Amino acid sequence: MRVYGVLGELRYDSGVLRSISRVTRVADFLSSIMVPGKRYYVRVNLMSVSRGEFIDFLREKGVEVYGDEFLEEAVWFPVKGPFKVPIVEKRVIADKYAAESVYLGADLFVPGVISAKGVKRGEEVNIVSVNGDVVGYGIAVMDGEEMVRRKRGLAVRNLVSVYRVLSLRRIEGLPSNWFYEQSFPAMLTSRILDPNPGEIIIDMCAAPGGKTSHIVELSGGKALIYAFDHSNTRIKRLRETLKKLGHLDKVRVFKADSRYLDLDYPQLRSDKILLDPPCTALGVRPKLYDEKTYLDIINQSLYQRQFIKVAYRLLKPGGVLVYSTCTISTEENEDNIEYAIRLGFRVDEVWRPYGMIGVRDYWFSTSVIRFLPNIHDTPGYFIAKLVKN
Repeated sequence: MRVYGVLGELRYDSGVLRSISRVTRVADFLSSIMVPGKRYYVRVNLMSVSRGEFIDFLREKGVEVYGDEFLEEAVWFPVKGPFKVPIVEKRVIADKYAAESVYLGADLFVPGVISAKGVKRGEEVNIVSVNGDVVGYGIAVMDGEEMVRRKRGLAVRNLVSVYRVLSLRRIEGLPSNWFYEQSFPAMLTSRILDPNPGEIIIDMCAAPGGKTSHIVELSGGKALIYAFDHSNTRIKRLRETLKKLGHLDKVRVFKADSRYLDLDYPQLRSDKILLDPPCTALGVRPKLYDEKTYLDIINQSLYQRQFIKVAYRLLKPGGVLVYSTCTISTEENEDNIEYAIRLGFRVDEVWRPYGMIGVRDYWFSTSVIRFLPNIHDTPGYFIAKLVKN
């Protein structure tokens, strides 16, 4: 089944749509997932600067910025748009992730270019996604042949995009270790974990490092933190994030498949674990296009349970597991919490500054938290707090 929005195409089979319908109205959800929220969030690194100093610095530069009402480390910027993008003859086709970045105002860099036939340096071009959506208008910085041949560099300077989000990296004099771009629900996840000095904490799927670095900051750099991920590329991204924020020496980083941590690190025991496993990402927004089947959801749910099982083995009695996903299917969320309960976990109440309870079919629904883009103007997100009996 195909569902079309103002911009983009979502292709989900009937099983996916039934899963979404258990949580919210399908049409409203699909409309909201194709556009960005009205707020663009950033986490202030309070180990480097206070939120007040961060806001004052930006406002002196003429930036419109606001402090969040609930999280002292969170600030947000208004998302502008939609704008009408000028249409020109020449086109540069970008991959899904590059096109979605351009859609929000980013420049197009060489790694995101798929093709740029006949484009010459200095020409006006449209940046187009694989499925044909025009997401930006700009000036080619190099010939099309170079865009495809080179491995790095700026390909197109984006002048007009459908939406516009502030690029903090373009603000002169802003230290890069002062901030990390992160959604409100993702920040709330680490807050619910509540890391404290002296605790042993594991982040099982740590890259790119947003939650890991937040754990460092919330514990004042005084927790013993183990961060794992499974590939060299992801470990590199994790280290880069930690280094940028000044936290690399405060985290023990290891390349490992966290489904086997109990076998590979048999002596490791922790007070708290953060598990944000790979998921179907149905809640990530904005999406220019997407394609999912119900089998994708089932396979991811079973995959996620392998991490939950190992987390139970690694926790000390009374230890805490915070489980989060950026998807909205019950199979990857509430069903997996039921699986965790069968292992020996109990569900603990989470702090809910806003958001909603889980799906009412489950007895623990009032203890977990959901965010829905069509209701809360956030990414679609799920968070649960589990305690090992």
